[in-house]
Amino acid sequence: MRAIAREERPVTVAPAPQRAAQANPGQSAVDAVASGLAAIAAERTLAGVYRATCGLAARLSGVSGVALLRPGDRGFFGVAHAIPEKVPETFVSIASASLHQRWIAAHAPAAPTTGPGLYVVEDRPELLIVPLVRGDSLLGGLVLVGRDGPTPAATAAERLSVGAIGVVAAQAMEGIVQRQRLELSISRVEHDSELTTARKAISRELHDGPTQDLALAGLTLDRLVLSLGEDQAISADARQARDLIDRAVLGMRKAIGKLRSSQPPAPSITGPLRELLAEMAPAAPGLEVNFQEVSGVQLAPEVERAMIGIVREALHNVRKHADAESVRLEVRRVEDAVEIAVIDDGVGFEGPSPTGHFGLEQIRELAEEMGGRLETRSAHGAGTSVKAWIPLASPAASQRRRA
Repeated sequence: MRAIAREERPVTVAPAPQRAAQANPGQSAVDAVASGLAAIAAERTLAGVYRATCGLAARLSGVSGVALLRPGDRGFFGVAHAIPEKVPETFVSIASASLHQRWIAAHAPAAPTTGPGLYVVEDRPELLIVPLVRGDSLLGGLVLVGRDGPTPAATAAERLSVGAIGVVAAQAMEGIVQRQRLELSISRVEHDSELTTARKAISRELHDGPTQDLALAGLTLDRLVLSLGEDQAISADARQARDLIDRAVLGMRKAIGKLRSSQPPAPSITGPLRELLAEMAPAAPGLEVNFQEVSGVQLAPEVERAMIGIVREALHNVRKHADAESVRLEVRRVEDAVEIAVIDDGVGFEGPSPTGHFGLEQIRELAEEMGGRLETRSAHGAGTSVKAWIPLASPAASQRRRA
């Protein structure tokens, strides 16, 4: 039998599915974010954190630009780092105003204590903002600009990634600032230690040198007076010189005692309020402060939080709207309450509050939430006085005592 030849047809092998092309286009960017968070946390400088944060956020889908905003010396937000280098000023201005309003709203009654989360700017869907928040501090904001209008990082996975970038960046920034403060604190301790050593060395030199010489001069004058006798006219001058030496020795010993004693720090207002004023004072026109009457007063956390919010918003209103040359901040204890007064010599206004400005309402709500009240006085060209009274005990503590 003859073998029957079979026609061998070429076998077509189907190509393997290209998973990367068929997958969610933002997935690879999400994977890059997951591996890049550690790089942000490992940065040792603020500039490095800014650069790594913007670079990582720029890899998300639909992102045409990224800017990291930080408050400057005058309290206004500015661009600390951006990709590309030049972000349209319009976007920066819109994002700064939106971020500030969100932060004010976060201090309203019943607002979540965690602070504002990431959000899309109203009427500007191409702007996605991530507030960089740690505790009760707004460290800045991460702004993502979308391509040709659509919102960037639109998928749920990318939104989680953007939120994670914001959290890690804020933690890294806070850690660097705290480390810098610790280093400064250590340097101050070392400086104080060196100063104390120097003071003690100077006191020993004064004791062993000029003080001993003065005492010896006094003994010499005593012998001179005895040798001259009471009838000599020069003995009166010698006795007067002896008195002067005694006073000089006494003054020298007092000075030595002061040099060898450590001076305790002067009492001051609560730490968070001091930090807020240190941040805002350079931008406040002719800021004068008076805290003497509340030095050492202990405040409930809720009361302190409300007081900080009131001072922050009042000073911001002066800086933004008053066009003032000077502003005075006074915090004093009035019976069982804290009185906060912010008085400026600016343009003033008529009516209960300026049209379109909600800062005074925010202050009123913060005071009334704590069981307090607000009083405002203003007139065109006559400046503005804002006074808030807050009970020392928070409403929650008062209810517990009544129970």
